[in-house]
Amino acid sequence: MFPKLAYNEAQTEALIAAATSRQVEASLASPRPGWFDLLNLISPAAYSFLPAMRETAQRARRAYYGKTVSVFAPLYIGNTCINACRYCDFRAQHTGTVRRNLTLEEIRTEAEAIRATGIDSLLVVAGEDPRVNTVAHLAEVGRLLKPRFSNLALEVAPQTEDAYAILFAAGYEGLTCFQETYDQELYHHMHPAGPKSNYSFRLWTQLRAGRAGFRQLGCAFLLGLGPWRREAASLAAHALYLMRACTTAKVQFAFPRFCPVEGGFVPPCPVDERDLELMMLAFRIVFPQCGITVSTRESPVFRDRIIRTAADNMSAGSRVTPGGYAVLEQEKAADVAQFTLTDRRSPEAVYAAIRAGGQDVVFKQWDNRI
Repeated sequence: MFPKLAYNEAQTEALIAAATSRQVEASLASPRPGWFDLLNLISPAAYSFLPAMRETAQRARRAYYGKTVSVFAPLYIGNTCINACRYCDFRAQHTGTVRRNLTLEEIRTEAEAIRATGIDSLLVVAGEDPRVNTVAHLAEVGRLLKPRFSNLALEVAPQTEDAYAILFAAGYEGLTCFQETYDQELYHHMHPAGPKSNYSFRLWTQLRAGRAGFRQLGCAFLLGLGPWRREAASLAAHALYLMRACTTAKVQFAFPRFCPVEGGFVPPCPVDERDLELMMLAFRIVFPQCGITVSTRESPVFRDRIIRTAADNMSAGSRVTPGGYAVLEQEKAADVAQFTLTDRRSPEAVYAAIRAGGQDVVFKQWDNRI
């Protein structure tokens, strides 16, 4: 569980299991729902309220985001890694992955291909390899990309607060860090070696970034590693803590479901689509002001539906391999991805689907005037 939470695993699970239909109704009607309401809304008792939850979530979403959907693209600049995560194709021990770190010129080529699709918000992703992805290198990448994109975010190895201050000055304003699991025992089992084995340092990544000036703090756990309701309770507690500690930043959620990988890892706690929807609706109701991203791990049908009720942010035309947008095509090389992409639509097809659902596509999140 999230360490600052006053309830342990058994107590949290007991609260969820004991939730009644009356409590779910009360949580749906609450003008200011909180952590206990989230437990009610992700409980088994909430399943029969899915239609009502869709309506309530949609009202909350429209109150803060209208009928807009922000789009972005991930840019993988490298996939070498020194960690030993048991479930990941990027892990150091996995020999089936083609390893590559893009040069600055290759990063420029990839960025130009992404920008040509209209995308103006970029998530820079790299394997956790401090030999290559130093703070100086990431800052150089930021300075290269910032003139081309209005919003830059990072999904790289956790850094110190001083390092985040350097990266913020280089143009990055958002950060995403998946805790993977809030269960410390399970965390150490899944991450037996490498810097990522340090649970506490990873847990407080968003806090350090927020103190350094970052404006978007993305939080998530990997759905499938541990019991999802317990993990969701911790994610909510983590978000509430960050909202109090980093008042100038916006918390953003993602809900990445585990996808099959080449090594054959089987998630111990699989999450089905109904549970995923229930959870995303609950988070939208309890955290109406926070961003919610829907992953390309999900089907086009699910993504198109959930952006009308819960999510406000989605990627378009994603490639999850270094060089996947242009460089590999130029080299006529294979695209070996980090995880399975379920939504393989082109950016234009994604934009068309958003508009067909009665919503507007937003490419630019803001302009800096300082």
